[in-house]
Amino acid sequence: MKYHEYMDEIESDTLLEGLLGYGLFSSKIPPFLSSKDFYAYSILNSTNYSKKEKEFVYFESLRNTNVPRPLGIPNPFAYYNLCNCLSENWEELKIHFKKYTENHNHKISRIHLRKMKDKDHLFEMNYSNFRNDSNPEPDLLIGKRYIVKADISNCFPSIYTHAIPWALMGKNIAKCNKNSKNCWRSELDKFTRNIKDAETHGLLIGPHTSNLIAEILLVVIDDNLFKKGYQFIRNIDDYTCYVENSEMADRFLLDLSEQLRDFDFTLNHKKTEILELPKAAASTWIRKLKAFQLFNNFNKVKFPEVQSYLDLVLELMDKNKNDAAILKYAIKTLASLELTMNAQEYYFKVIQQLVVFYPYLISLLDQYVFQVFEIGIANIEVISNSILNLGLKTNNYEAISYACFYALKYDFKLEEIPFLPIEKSDNSIVLLLCYLYSKEYGTKEELKQYIDYAKKYAKKNKDISKNWLFIYEVLPMSLLKDEWKNLKKEKVSFVEVDSFQFVKV
Repeated sequence: MKYHEYMDEIESDTLLEGLLGYGLFSSKIPPFLSSKDFYAYSILNSTNYSKKEKEFVYFESLRNTNVPRPLGIPNPFAYYNLCNCLSENWEELKIHFKKYTENHNHKISRIHLRKMKDKDHLFEMNYSNFRNDSNPEPDLLIGKRYIVKADISNCFPSIYTHAIPWALMGKNIAKCNKNSKNCWRSELDKFTRNIKDAETHGLLIGPHTSNLIAEILLVVIDDNLFKKGYQFIRNIDDYTCYVENSEMADRFLLDLSEQLRDFDFTLNHKKTEILELPKAAASTWIRKLKAFQLFNNFNKVKFPEVQSYLDLVLELMDKNKNDAAILKYAIKTLASLELTMNAQEYYFKVIQQLVVFYPYLISLLDQYVFQVFEIGIANIEVISNSILNLGLKTNNYEAISYACFYALKYDFKLEEIPFLPIEKSDNSIVLLLCYLYSKEYGTKEELKQYIDYAKKYAKKNKDISKNWLFIYEVLPMSLLKDEWKNLKKEKVSFVEVDSFQFVKV
């Protein structure tokens, strides 16, 4: 399928539901939030939503490099306005995507919004439908001597919102129409700014609208490069170009930089490299892990095999500058296998040690360890307390959040969670999860601290958008105002109750 054919499969009402009902919260946040109720409420009550700019909830998630990734959760009313603008003008946007992609002989952009089977959301970071997507790399490699790797520096945070109408109608025309009240492209620019407190620079990382808006700009750049004869693919903001000689490799980087400058992007030179072919299809570490004899067995994997495999993983990490992709690959691979009880016990002990050194693994634990192997609740409690202590010592609020999430999901009490560092965090996610934890397991005094904090915050701040998730969920309707009050009256919640139902392990 071609790029525009994926877009043609999405109807405007499907787009609105996918973005608003299932695309408000980042997948990097503990999975306890949902905007399905808000979507249903908005379909009937959206006409009175304020069109003013709003602040957003800030949250950090550790990257594979142990460097924080800034995430944003927009004010839901401002987010509705943006989603609705995209939905109402979806037919026009589909024309835009078709114009800049239909003449390509392969699908350049590999990760973008699409309608998925048996799923309500429209975006994922990894897709497995290779039959429709196909893999153009074998064809692109024919007759080539070099591969160019490049990416955009701080792609989402550096997007200039005024560049959205530039991409949709041309820069000169857009500048002439920037104050037009009848121009939906300018409205799209405005609503994009409004979810980020009217800032013109940067899209929030997390909401699925950002992935769609980024594509509006990036397909134009793709098309201009394709017309120059380059054969390449793009994964979000990562480019891989296949060329015949080194001169063409250098020229691609120059042309890419020039095209990026048209939209106020810059090239990330630290991640730019030119590789000479022939080159192995997979990284060396992947081939070594795949070749390990562990995977040729049809029986359960035993303790010595898991031990040797993990030794190899850590050895490869040491040789590859602690490349986190190696460890993540290994964890996902082991999750697909059956391990003996001894092997599981050993593996879990290693995981307990590794999360201290590599906190980014914390978000993988539930899906790839707890749910897959016979990990008893007592062991989950032990590792959750380790995560909690790590978070408190290092101000890692993501770690504290996951500790509370695991405690609520698997029904156990954590060690003491001091209120003061949680209060100082001013972090809506950790505040809300600690509040929910205190509501379930804490004393009345502990719970009261969170309620009093919410009351003081709402009294001090006329607009609660910067901490809306925590404040809205904690306060009663009588202490909320305007749109929030109406929302509470209808008992709309953003907490997914099902995510905390006790799961036997």
